[in-house]
Amino acid sequence: MSAEALRPEDPAEVGGYPLLGRLGAGGMGQVYLGLTGSGRHIALKVIREDFEGPTALARFRREVATVERVRGRFAAAMVGAGLDAPPYWLATEYVPGPTLRQAVAEHGPLPPDTCLRLLAELAQGLLEIHRYGVQHRDLKPGNVILAPDGPRLIDFGIARGEDQTQITQTGAWNGTPGYVAPEVVREQQPLPASDVFSLAGTIAYAATGRPPFGGGRIEAIIHRTLSGDIDLEGADPRVADLVRQCAEKEPEARITLERLLRTAALAGPAAGPLAADPAYRAIVGAPQPMPASVPDAVASGLVPADRTRTVPGIARGRSRAAVIAAGAGVAAVVLTGALLARFALNGDESGGKGGGDAQGGQGTGGNSPAAQGGSQAGRTPGPGGRPPDVILVKQPTSDFRSVAYSVKEGTCLPAVRTEDEALSGQLQVSAPRQPYSGKTVKVGMRFKWDSPSGYYLAAQLRPPGPYGSAGPGWMQSKPHLYPSGSSGLDLTFPADFAWDGSGAGTVPELRSGVWTVVWMHVHPNGDAYYMGCDGFTVK
Repeated sequence: MSAEALRPEDPAEVGGYPLLGRLGAGGMGQVYLGLTGSGRHIALKVIREDFEGPTALARFRREVATVERVRGRFAAAMVGAGLDAPPYWLATEYVPGPTLRQAVAEHGPLPPDTCLRLLAELAQGLLEIHRYGVQHRDLKPGNVILAPDGPRLIDFGIARGEDQTQITQTGAWNGTPGYVAPEVVREQQPLPASDVFSLAGTIAYAATGRPPFGGGRIEAIIHRTLSGDIDLEGADPRVADLVRQCAEKEPEARITLERLLRTAALAGPAAGPLAADPAYRAIVGAPQPMPASVPDAVASGLVPADRTRTVPGIARGRSRAAVIAAGAGVAAVVLTGALLARFALNGDESGGKGGGDAQGGQGTGGNSPAAQGGSQAGRTPGPGGRPPDVILVKQPTSDFRSVAYSVKEGTCLPAVRTEDEALSGQLQVSAPRQPYSGKTVKVGMRFKWDSPSGYYLAAQLRPPGPYGSAGPGWMQSKPHLYPSGSSGLDLTFPADFAWDGSGAGTVPELRSGVWTVVWMHVHPNGDAYYMGCDGFTVK
């Protein structure tokens, strides 16, 4: 893991630790290379300023508490953290070496014996953190560092201990498509065995160099995860057999970590640590020298010359006791869900299908702060680029008009091309996943990584019925501004769909059958384009 030069917007220090360079960026913030007073290199994760909502802070506090809790040779040790005031940060030991994803991308698939040793050591690492009562919940090639002395598990941002309250929005699940276990998607119920499934995908990638359940749109990846076979074509039979035992669809059918270690020892090469494996040593190589001081970093071009003085006024790292006390407050700032739902994913060829029709001028607005500024007829953007309430769906294709949620496939069919592939590929949507009864229902969406500013969305709700165009009862919300941060957008039927411009006339009741939810991006002039699709069943 090499360092990059600091940028003008980067601080000179965080938590009293001078910064020597950038190590990378994640969904919640930036990771820097720092230096302790004793000359020890550390990795400093700093949460982004726009992630200061209660949910994001709760997640970060939980990560700090988890890293503090997990000790061992397979996890980076914690150094300190700052949780009292921005910038919020977490410092861990710096682990040199590429990630497994980087190593495979550069060198190709790992040899079979190397894969078996890696499998055994990652299984041992998972067993260790499970014994601390923690599940990783996002094991994947990008979260495994190949250090000179063996692999490390990193990024415990969504890890959770047995005594920690789950932080999630209604219908949300955490993990990475292609590596997340089926039960996490179906029931939002991560188990220790869910990490075993993620281990299967990680080793499959190491052995083949390919995503374990293919690429493309997220929805298709998840569909293959739920009902398809893991891709092991060309993998050594010994590796493939163990991976398949880890990748069973039902958690109770998966091999346990203890048994996996015994079986891997019998199937694997002669005893010896991964760090002694010749292929592993060749891939990892010698650690890249890091600057030993700020002047060294200036001389190497990582730190601008005008940053030889550190910024005063930022508190030093907090003690472990203080960190534990701060982490204990996590449960007080969590979001809980009332509906049993999961994020349905807009992915691949089975991806979202739009609703509506070129003739449908339907609305925007609702109860978001931006929408409360009042309705505005016509095609003129409002203040700040807010679209008019009445939108024009710009998707006149027959596929768009006929798209509907399929309970059997767990997705919407037929596939419809989206306007913005990059954002639609991140779209995660939520709705009840079990047959539902009630007078109201909540549907939601969020982008997994990005939080675009000034971005408006509207939802179209299609009641059951074989309608080939804008069918009776189709209704649309007003445009809503996508909230900053990671909370996403939730709408409630009928409240957010009962308005004069919804296009439905009298808002229907939640009658039995399969309902389809179509999400659309709304431009400032009111033109609306398909983003993705979801659905639910009413009893």
